Amino acid sequence: MSLRSLNSPPLVAAAGATLAVGLPMLEAALSSSSSLTLLKSLNAAAFATNVVAVSVPGRLDGPQDDEMRKGTLNPAKPNAPPSGRTEGTPLVDDDASKSAYSLNRSRTLVNPSGWAFAIWGPIYLGEAAFVAAQFFAPEAAASALLPGITAPFVAANLFQSLWCASFRPSYGEGWKKYVSAAMLAGTACSLSMVHSAGAAAVSDPSMLEHLLLPVTMHFGWTSAATLVNLNGSLAADESASPRSLIALGNSSALIATALGVGLTVSRSAPAYGLTLAWALAACADGMTKRIPSTSASEEETLARAASVQKNLCWAGSFACVVAAAFAGFGK
Repeated sequence: MSLRSLNSPPLVAAAGATLAVGLPMLEAALSSSSSLTLLKSLNAAAFATNVVAVSVPGRLDGPQDDEMRKGTLNPAKPNAPPSGRTEGTPLVDDDASKSAYSLNRSRTLVNPSGWAFAIWGPIYLGEAAFVAAQFFAPEAAASALLPGITAPFVAANLFQSLWCASFRPSYGEGWKKYVSAAMLAGTACSLSMVHSAGAAAVSDPSMLEHLLLPVTMHFGWTSAATLVNLNGSLAADESASPRSLIALGNSSALIATALGVGLTVSRSAPAYGLTLAWALAACADGMTKRIPSTSASEEETLARAASVQKNLCWAGSFACVVAAAFAGFGK
C-alpha cells in the first residue's frame, strides 16, 4: 500500500479529530513524565515528521511558491508567464490543480504576496535549533520547560503534517476543501499552548521570547495562515457569492488584527504581534497585485472590495506593530 493511497480525506480528517481529542490526554501523560530523554525524542521525531511532510510535492501552493523562491515569477505581474516559460504555458499543469488554484487566487480577498512566505525559513531554522538545543540544555532548565510544552509541540507538528496532506487537489470538493484550514487551526491552537506553557515555566518574558522565538513566530504565522486558507477554500467554491467572499475577507482582517493586538499585549509577546503585522502587510500588498476574476460582473464588485480590504490590512498591520512596541518597551 502506497503513502498516496493512505491520503484519503476521511482518514486525514479523522486523524486530525483524533489528535485534537487526544491532546489533553497526551498532555496529562507527558506533563508528569520524568523521562527527559523521552520528551526530547518525541519533540525531535515530531519536527522531523513535519519537515518530511513539507518536502512532499503536490500541494496547491507548490507551483507558485517554487517559482517565486527561484525568482522566476514576478509577484507584481501574477498573470505574466514565469521567465523560462512561453506565453500560454500554465503555471499549474493538471486540470484539477489549475481549477482550484486559479479560483482561490482570483476570488479571495486574503491572499498574501509571495515575499511573505520567506518567513518559513527563519521559523524552520529556528525550530531546528530549538530541537537540537534541548539535547544540550541544563537538566534543571529542561525539566522546567519540556514537560509542559512537549505534548502541544508534538501536536502542532503533526497537525501541520496533516495540513500538508490535505492542501492538495484531491481535497477540492465539498467539505474536503475545509480540512486543510482545520489542520492549520489545530497547528495554531497547539502552538498557542506551547507558548502558554513556556510562559508558565519561564518567568522572565525576555528570556521566553529568546527561547521560544521561532515557535512564537510559527504561532503567529499559522494564526494568519488559517484565515488565508479558510478564505481560499471558500473562494474555490464557484457557488460562493461575492458578498460572502467580502464578508469573510473583511472579518478575517479584523480577526487577525484583534489576535495580533490582544495576544501580543496580554502575553507580552512582541514577536507574535510583529508576525501578524508581517502577514497583514503581505495581505495588503497582495490586494494591489491580485489576479482579476474571470467574471466581469464579479470582478467589478471584488475590485472595489479589494481596496477596502487593503486599507483594513494596512491598518491592522500598523496596530500590531504598535502593540508589539508596547509589549516590548511599554511594560
